[in-house]
Amino acid sequence: MIAALLPLHAVAIVFIIIWDIWMTGQIARARAAPPLFAGLTSVGGLLLLPGILVALATSSLLYGRALSTVAWLWPVTLLAFAVQATYATARGLVTPAIGLPIAVYDTLIALAACVKYAVFLGVKPPETALALVAAQYGALVITTSPLALTSSLIFYVPVLAPAFPARYRLSATVRLVLAAVAGLWAGLIIAKLWPGSAAIRSYDKYADTRLSERPEGDFAIGVKIFPDLHQGPPPLAIREDLALVDTIDADIVSITLAPDATTNAILDSLARTLDAQRRDSTLLVVSLDVTEGLAALGVPAALDAERRISAVRRIARRLRPDYLVPVVEPYGRGAVAYGILPVQTWTSFLARASAAAHSVSPRTKVGVSASSYTSRDSALFAWAAADGSPMDVVGFTIFPGVSGARELDAAMFAADRFMRATRSTKEHWIWAAGSLPSVHGEASQERALGGMLSWATSRPTVRGFIVAEAGDYDTTIGLRAPSRRLRPATAAVARAVSALRENR
Repeated sequence: MIAALLPLHAVAIVFIIIWDIWMTGQIARARAAPPLFAGLTSVGGLLLLPGILVALATSSLLYGRALSTVAWLWPVTLLAFAVQATYATARGLVTPAIGLPIAVYDTLIALAACVKYAVFLGVKPPETALALVAAQYGALVITTSPLALTSSLIFYVPVLAPAFPARYRLSATVRLVLAAVAGLWAGLIIAKLWPGSAAIRSYDKYADTRLSERPEGDFAIGVKIFPDLHQGPPPLAIREDLALVDTIDADIVSITLAPDATTNAILDSLARTLDAQRRDSTLLVVSLDVTEGLAALGVPAALDAERRISAVRRIARRLRPDYLVPVVEPYGRGAVAYGILPVQTWTSFLARASAAAHSVSPRTKVGVSASSYTSRDSALFAWAAADGSPMDVVGFTIFPGVSGARELDAAMFAADRFMRATRSTKEHWIWAAGSLPSVHGEASQERALGGMLSWATSRPTVRGFIVAEAGDYDTTIGLRAPSRRLRPATAAVARAVSALRENR
């Protein structure tokens, strides 16, 4: 589905942007166009590209604070398009078959953008308003891929309504296609309104969850810091994320490195950056990211085992982490990057990676993560959990989906099934646990993390829980919003850390 729909969506977005710019010029030159209509069209066309740039920039912590004062530009742009299309349809400047679906679509995405802007400012919108945002993301998942839930690079753009009859058959066909696409997207958003509202309400079950006591102090809570690194961490990320670690008094810091970020110079710099946390007995978890290549376009990369094992050896030697995960989610992100490889391929690689890490840092524990909960994931987990396996730790990645807590419950149920099947006494970790605050609201993030912490602390073999992640960088799931505002879930995580320490 990713291979087919995501590139198609990207092509459609580029085409619509070109159409909007071209149509702006055509309407501006049309003498018969009413002045108000021409003005609305000009405003929308003028703001479109700057609005897209601002929308993308303000979705990342790296640029969000600097551009927060103009974050209103994108919702204003969408509102201009919505009013333009509605005016054109109401005044009969465009046939209803063309104008109506465009007007409805533009209005829906404009209202959703206004709700998102309110959330950006720290306002808590009503559930009915959040349902529109959830519905838009639900439609995006259908027309693109599940990556839309966590990526700010996947979005809808508005469509200008034309104001004069088509002169040529080709232009008439283009208008019909655009109207059909806008109608399809609008229909999907409307169809997802009720499921979106249900997804937001589904987190209510976690409102009163409680942590299980761990008096032996054998449960640690931490956070993944920095974006996935292909080079050294940005200075802003260092400042903000280490401050967050202090705020929640985390037991663990986790980082994810791409193989090209494992040069000696970058690793030595990271070691100095994290030195204060290491001296404070904070555990360090390092995961080696996948190399995605052209995976989003359906062209998986080849698994370069030798390169990755060399990277594992350098990480173990330079950083000496407490825990090392040689590949992030073999049947999750790894399957996107490399395709679905045989279990034997991963067991062979992981055994070699574990030996390489232990050869230079014997105390480093090497782990593996289950994320998709398929039969292959189950087989790999069972191999790693066995007593004779070279893996020291097994664990899980747990996230909700477009349906909210229902998929979160399914993931935790599957993790329980894996643990019951193996009955392993090895350490179990939650390598990454998160929610979708930009999709289902920030209250859902707080409740989801509370529900997962309640579940994890009640499982005696689960020893570590890592919140993904500190801030919105490449994804929109952080504890810190792009405006650098800490989301409410931050306080909930800090309370959990404090409560577990009091029970030791």
